[in-house]
Amino acid sequence: MTEPAGGTGEFHVSRLRRVRDRLHDDRLDGLLVSNLANLRYLCGFSGSSGLLLVEPGAATLITDFRYQTQVAMEVREGISVSIAAEDLFAELAVLLRETGGGRRLGFEEGNLTVRERRELGEACGGVVWEPAGGLVDSLRAEKDPVEAGCIEWAVGVAEEALSRVLPNVRTGITELVLAAELDYHLRLAGSESSPFDTIVASGPRSALPHARPGEHQLEGGDLVLFDFGATVDGYCSDITRTFTVGRAAPWQRDMHAAVREAAELAIRAVGPGVPAREVDRAARDVLEEAGFGACFGHGTGHGVGLEVHEMPRINRRSREELKVGNVVTIEPGVYLPGRGGVRLEEVVLVENGGHRVLSSFSRELAPL
Repeated sequence: MTEPAGGTGEFHVSRLRRVRDRLHDDRLDGLLVSNLANLRYLCGFSGSSGLLLVEPGAATLITDFRYQTQVAMEVREGISVSIAAEDLFAELAVLLRETGGGRRLGFEEGNLTVRERRELGEACGGVVWEPAGGLVDSLRAEKDPVEAGCIEWAVGVAEEALSRVLPNVRTGITELVLAAELDYHLRLAGSESSPFDTIVASGPRSALPHARPGEHQLEGGDLVLFDFGATVDGYCSDITRTFTVGRAAPWQRDMHAAVREAAELAIRAVGPGVPAREVDRAARDVLEEAGFGACFGHGTGHGVGLEVHEMPRINRRSREELKVGNVVTIEPGVYLPGRGGVRLEEVVLVENGGHRVLSSFSRELAPL
C-alpha cells in the first residue's frame, strides 16, 4: 500500500476555488457549509461543531470554544475563524450584518433539520436562502491524489487487521468477540476510528446484509461474513470478505463463485465515462443467470471518501457517469434466508483509461 502524502494546503485552495466557480455559475453570493465532512474537505477542520461561509473573496469558519486551539492547528491561512460565544447561527447573523445583507446564499438543505432551517432564517434576516445541496458533495466525488492515497492506506490498514483476526476464528467463538477483536486490530494497525459498525455475521445470520454481531457461536460449516473498514486522515475504507468454518458445502461454493464472478465483471466494467448503472448491470446479470437474481436486493456499490457512503451511487436507478478520481466500492451479494449469505466488496479507483483496484485481500472462499 502507498502511504498518503502529507500537506494538503494547496488542495484546499483548489477546492475553495472550485466552489467559488460553482457559486458564480449558480448566481449565488455565497454558500453556507454545515456538513462536517464538507467542512473538513474545504478547510481541514475535523471538529464536531462548525459552519463555513464561503464567499467570492473570503471564507469564514465559525465554531465554538471547544475547538479554539484545534482550529489553529488544522485550518490553513487565508480562512478566517470566528469563535461563537453562544449559538453558531447567532454568530453567523453577526457576521452577515457586518458584511451587509440582501444577498442570495446557498445552504446544504439535506444537512439541516426543519428546526435548524427555521432558526437559520430567523437569525439571519435579509438573506435569501437557496437550496444548494450536493454542490460540495459532487466535488468530493472526484478524489485528488492526496485523498486517493489516504483511502488506499485505509484499505491496507483494514486488510492488515483482518489478517490478524482470521487465525482466531474457530468453532465456539461468538460474532461479538470476533467483531471486538477486529476493531482492536484496526486500531493497532492505524485506524483512527471505525467508519461504520463492524459487521460479523455467521451461519444463517450471514443472510442479513447489515447484521449486527450477536451471541451466535460459530459452528462447523458456517459461512462467516466480515464487513468493516478503517479511517486514515479522515478517509474511509470499506471491504467485505466471506469465509467458511471448515470445508465449504457445494451450495456455498456455487453461491460464492457466482458472487465472485459478479464482482470481477463489475470491476472490469469500471472506467471514466461509464454509466454507473452499467456497472450495476454487469454484476446483476451474472447473478440472475446463476439463478440468484432475486437474492441480490441492494445496489452494487457506492462512492467512498470522507464518508463511507458518497457519490456516485452504483445501482440500477443511477443516472451518474463514473469520472476520473471516483473511488467506489463493488459489493455484489447473495442472501438465502435461513441458510446464509455471501458478499464480496472491493475498493476501486477510476483512472484515465480504466481503473485500479485498491483492495488486494484474497477473494477465495477459504476454510478457517
